[in-house]
Amino acid sequence: MDIENLKMTLFNLYCSTGISPFFDSLSFDNGKITAKNRNVCIEGNEEEIIVFFDENLYLYPKKLQYLTKDNTYKTFQTINFALEYFQYIVRATNDMRFELYHYFLYELQKVGITNDSWNFHYTNNENMENMIINLGIFNLRKFNKKLFFNIEILFFKENVCKLSFIPEKPLWNEGKICPQRDVDKIIEYILNLKVDNYEDIPLIES
Repeated sequence: MDIENLKMTLFNLYCSTGISPFFDSLSFDNGKITAKNRNVCIEGNEEEIIVFFDENLYLYPKKLQYLTKDNTYKTFQTINFALEYFQYIVRATNDMRFELYHYFLYELQKVGITNDSWNFHYTNNENMENMIINLGIFNLRKFNKKLFFNIEILFFKENVCKLSFIPEKPLWNEGKICPQRDVDKIIEYILNLKVDNYEDIPLIES
């Protein structure tokens, strides 16, 4: 990895003008360059680039509920991918909806639920204040066993979620609504489902 290229890239971003600067601080010491946007760090050396949110820095004016160093830590070999991820985590620190989105996907994979297809879009997006993140997740597997349903989850700025179980070939607006609204309880609900098919999910169709 070209540390000199990284140093120049981060320096130019730090020195760029604007109302919302890309970085708050920049330092180079003992072969490692570090830049921060409040609690989000990007660190680089001759071998790799690391990006993470550090909850122990206490530089953020509000306490975030779901972002930690563990669930944001990623390593990169290219500058562009590292910077894209850095911006993504900064966005998550500034908007509860993106914080929930990141946390939900991380925790879902952590408990053994994976997928190979998804779609992402906004609803109620006439303005940023009322915008809702809508995430559809398809081709689900639980501990490597196929699940014969999909899920759709909405993330709201009020720190609540709404999850629906959707059949693989749904009719219009067909689904079963999860009774939980807290993201951790939703993940627990999915994990504790003892069925593989949509028809067997013990919920009333919406």
